[in-house]
Amino acid sequence: MKKLFLLLAITVSTSIFANNSRPAEVVKSEIRTEIIKLLGNANFNVESNLTADVEFMINNKGEVIVLTVDTKNADVETYVKNKLNYKLITNKLIVKGQTYKMPLKLVKA
Repeated sequence: MKKLFLLLAITVSTSIFANNSRPAEVVKSEIRTEIIKLLGNANFNVESNLTADVEFMINNKGEVIVLTVDTKNADVETYVKNKLNYKLITNKLIVKGQTYKMPLKLVKA
C-alpha cells in the first residue's frame, strides 16, 4: 500500500510540474512571425496567388531545418529552403526537436 501511495504521489507531482505555462498557440504565432521575417519578400515574380505547407523543425542550436515544402511551384520550394534552412530562431520558448507545420501564402504583387 505504501508503494502504491508513493507511486501515485510521484505521478501527480510530475504531472503538475509538466504543465506548460504558456499556450502553444502563442508560441506558434511568435514562431510564425519570426519565420515570415526571415522569408522577407520573394525575389521572383509571383504571377498568381501561391500556397505552400512548410514543415520544419528546430534543432538543438535553435536553427530552422526545413523538412518539406508542399507546393506545386518549384521556385517557391527553392526560395523557402534557401531562406530558412539553418537560420537561427531567437524565440527562447520553442521546443527543440519538435516538428512544426505552417501554411504559407504568396500573394500576387
